[in-house]
Amino acid sequence: MLVRLKAAACALAIAVVGAGCSRPSTDSELAPLRAHIAALEQRKTLLEDVNAIERLQGAYGYYLDRGLWDDVVNLFANESTIEVALDGVYVGKQRVREYLYALGGGRQGLAAGVLDEHLQVMPVISVAADGLTAKARWRGIVLNGKQGGDAFWGEGPYENEYVKEGGVWKIKTLHWYQALFAPYAGGWQNQPDPTLGKRVSSTLPPDRPPSVDYKTWPDTYVPPFSFPNPVSKYVASE
Repeated sequence: MLVRLKAAACALAIAVVGAGCSRPSTDSELAPLRAHIAALEQRKTLLEDVNAIERLQGAYGYYLDRGLWDDVVNLFANESTIEVALDGVYVGKQRVREYLYALGGGRQGLAAGVLDEHLQVMPVISVAADGLTAKARWRGIVLNGKQGGDAFWGEGPYENEYVKEGGVWKIKTLHWYQALFAPYAGGWQNQPDPTLGKRVSSTLPPDRPPSVDYKTWPDTYVPPFSFPNPVSKYVASE
């Protein structure tokens, strides 16, 4: 897509130059071409931002799956928050680090035999008109367990915000809603969430209570969407 946009912009530029060589062109004649080129450039920038945010969220999942907490923290903005399920809101990069380490049992990396996969699919990304902030909704799918021990299914949407710091996209607010977390054995449809949406807040109190109070599985809750409907893969905010 970016290659096609660049090619289209080049073709228009050549057409403008060619027109100028054949005869003098007035500003009114060139104005539509210039506007079209500017629109293509804006579209290209939007796609580059969307791709960068997708790579950012992909890196988050990659490091999270492996318990590489310091690498995860490096993806967050200086002024950031994290909110997972009903543990509450942890404010600031240092608190994000503390939360992740608590979630990982106080160690870097996964223990032997542990599986903790976090698939992030179905992105809808909204980039602000100034290109400095963005929002995105993802569908998170979790496979968690330990060899010879218990295994769990998890599922729920992310509603995240992003900010561009020094030209680099960072996570500003990460919020995962735990719609489902249930044991694999016996079938997830028959068993309630054993965590009740709380993982570490009993030993690491949050800075703020949960921004949304909802019941855990088998009750259901659908968070409000941060984008209009219908949508494509990405939308540009007005």
